Amino acid sequence: MLPPAGGLTPRFGEGVPFRTRPSRHGAFAFGSPFFPPFVTGYSAPADFVDTSRARPAAPAPATGLLRLSVTPLSAQVFIDSYYVGTVEDINAQNVLQLEAGPHRIEIRAPQYQTLTVDVRILPYETVTYRAALELARPPAAVPSPAPPTTTTTMYVIPNCYLGNIPPRANRLPSGCDITQVQVLGPK
Repeated sequence: MLPPAGGLTPRFGEGVPFRTRPSRHGAFAFGSPFFPPFVTGYSAPADFVDTSRARPAAPAPATGLLRLSVTPLSAQVFIDSYYVGTVEDINAQNVLQLEAGPHRIEIRAPQYQTLTVDVRILPYETVTYRAALELARPPAAVPSPAPPTTTTTMYVIPNCYLGNIPPRANRLPSGCDITQVQVLGPK
């Protein structure tokens, strides 16, 4: 792990903390009008590079490749909870380069069940994953409520009246005969 940047004192063996090397121009670091070199101003920053503190670059982590053969092509692919594109996008690149080690792949599509799988990517190897997402099952049909067990008495006068309250002669329209009432259901 690299140490945090900054700080005034070096670690043991890393050199001096300040740029205390002697000037390359001798006693007259910035020149003089009477003695060469006739240099004015500051020296170039390259003159102050401390090569004793340079660290070797960290080696790149080993990687492997993941190839997907999944339907539907519009499914979204997440690797370690990060969206990387659709299956079609990844197939267009032919493979997906991943750091070697374990990874969690999640494939989601509307109207399909989400597929989650753990894979181990080996260094310098290609892993091919084949799958077909299953359609999501529709929710079980909610049974309709049972019809009420109590039956209601209905009163009918053909072409005149229908209701669960017995008709009254004074509320019937003209031309209706109350004697033609038919009672349906329990009495």
